[in-house]
Amino acid sequence: MKRKLIFIGGIHGVGKSTLCNKLACELKVPHFSASELITRAKTGLFTKSKSVANVAKNQDVLVTALDEFVDAPSFILDGHFALFDVNKEVQLVPEETFASIAPIAMCVLTCDVKVVLDRIAARDGIQHDKSAYKALSDNELANAKSIAGKLNIPIFVHDTNNDILELTHFISSHLE
Repeated sequence: MKRKLIFIGGIHGVGKSTLCNKLACELKVPHFSASELITRAKTGLFTKSKSVANVAKNQDVLVTALDEFVDAPSFILDGHFALFDVNKEVQLVPEETFASIAPIAMCVLTCDVKVVLDRIAARDGIQHDKSAYKALSDNELANAKSIAGKLNIPIFVHDTNNDILELTHFISSHLE
């Protein structure tokens, strides 16, 4: 039986964990974080600055970690469509990563960048550059749409300031 993976992506601080935890409870499916699976498989890949030394290699670790640590037939996985590298340059998560993990549907979370930066400052005590995060957010959304199109799978764009009813319906309809 093919697993039913719903991928929910968004930039750091957009509210992925909070939203995915709510969805997991409501839909009664497990939720996994890509960064936690990667860390579990290989420590030291993320820095507090939210940059990744090698985005493609990091994603290879994710693919392996999913096979190693996740045996649920249906689940939500949160992660990214774009990340900062160590030079604070935006790097797109490769299409091959998504082809390998084979999601049946994807969601991309959006939110006003100022709200995101305020959340990160409160959570991590770090101030980030607004224009850099705007570029990251724009690339996140564009790459999500591109990948969904190339993989021919449905995508739902959700602003985390909105009610989750439509998002919940979208996900549950794909898990049935």
